[in-house]
Amino acid sequence: MSTIPVVLDALVAAAERAWPDVQVLDGGPTTELRDDVIAIGYSGSAAESDVRSTLTGEQLDLQPDLERYDVMCMTSAWRGNAQRDGRPDARTTRQRAFELLAGIRRELARDPRLGGTVMMARLSTLDLVADQTSAGPVCTIRFVVHVDAFTEE
Repeated sequence: MSTIPVVLDALVAAAERAWPDVQVLDGGPTTELRDDVIAIGYSGSAAESDVRSTLTGEQLDLQPDLERYDVMCMTSAWRGNAQRDGRPDARTTRQRAFELLAGIRRELARDPRLGGTVMMARLSTLDLVADQTSAGPVCTIRFVVHVDAFTEE
């Protein structure tokens, strides 16, 4: 059996430990969003997968399989009234989005095995999307947590 369900739970718990006062979503948004949001297991696009996995047999043994997968996640910060020099202040949202990401990185560094569930979980890539919307500046960091694990028997 895949470790993906347990890992998603562990990543949600890690985000909640890192930021107990921030809205942490398990998957995509289904409710009204707060100014700061962390989404675990969500790519931000219906056209993209939320988890991408590859299974391989190791050392001529059928079980357990080595699974390598990427969990899509994001942090997002919005400040509708943030101004600097009379203009919308994207800098404030950008700094906050990276601050949220840093908290998750700290949690992964503290426990890269996610309580012994996996061999390694680590941040592997990120994309920054900064927008000036009619409601104010928003910055979203889409990031990937790469996981190496052996499937459970």
